[in-house]
Amino acid sequence: MSGSQRSCIHHEGAPAIAVCTRCNGDICGECHGVELRGLALCQSCQASLSPPPIPWEADQLPTARGFVETSIAAITGPRRFFTRFESSDHWGLAAIFGILCITIGTFFSTLWQRALFDDYGERFQHYYDELGLSPQLAELTIFAAIPFGAVVLYFIHTGLLYLALRALDVEGASWSLIARITGYSLGAYLLMIAPPIGDFSLGHFLMVVWLFNLEVSAVRWFFGIGFWKSMGIVLLPFMVFLLAIA
Repeated sequence: MSGSQRSCIHHEGAPAIAVCTRCNGDICGECHGVELRGLALCQSCQASLSPPPIPWEADQLPTARGFVETSIAAITGPRRFFTRFESSDHWGLAAIFGILCITIGTFFSTLWQRALFDDYGERFQHYYDELGLSPQLAELTIFAAIPFGAVVLYFIHTGLLYLALRALDVEGASWSLIARITGYSLGAYLLMIAPPIGDFSLGHFLMVVWLFNLEVSAVRWFFGIGFWKSMGIVLLPFMVFLLAIA
C-alpha cells in the first residue's frame, strides 16, 4: 500500500501503512499494532481483544470475590493469567495479594501441625522458656507473628528474583513488574491449605512446585527467555528463599 494514496481511519491526513486484519481499516504507524500471530491490528481492535483485567484489580477496592477469582486463575492457568498484566508502576495491590496468600497458607499449615503432630508443642518449648511465656500466650504470639513474617517473605522473595534478573542484565526487569509477578505467584501459598498425608506435608510440597512453575511461566512470558534459562534464573533465588522459610 502506498502511504500517499490512502489515509488512516483514526487520524485524518496521516498516511496509512497497513490494513487492520480485523476491521479492514487503513491504519498509520501510530495506530499500528500486532496480535499474537504477528498480524496487523489497529489500536481499537487491539483493545477489544485484550484479556480481561485481573479480578483483584478490577474494582476500585479489592474484594473477597476478586481475591478468590484471582487465586483460581493464577493457580490453574499461569500462562493465561500473566497475559492479563498491563504495563503499570503500581505494584501495591499485587503485594497485598501475595502477603495475604502467605498469611492464609501459613496459618492453615500451622493449624495442621498443631492438630496432627504430637511434637508440635515441643518444637516451641525453648521459646516458652526463653521468653518466660505460658504455652497459651506463646502459641498466640506464634499465630500473631504470621502476617509480619509474610511481609518479610514477600520482600525477600521479590528482592532475590529482582537481583537475579538484574545481574543477568535482563531487559525490562523493573522492580514494579517483578513485585507484581511475585505478588501473584505467591498465590501458590494457598495450596498449603491442603492437610498433610501422614508425615508428608502435601500442602507445602504443592506450594513449592507450583510457585516455581508460576514464576518460570512469568519470566518466560515477560522477558522472552527460553525454558531452561528461565528455570536457571528462578532457581537460585528460589533455593535461597526455601532456605529462609525452612
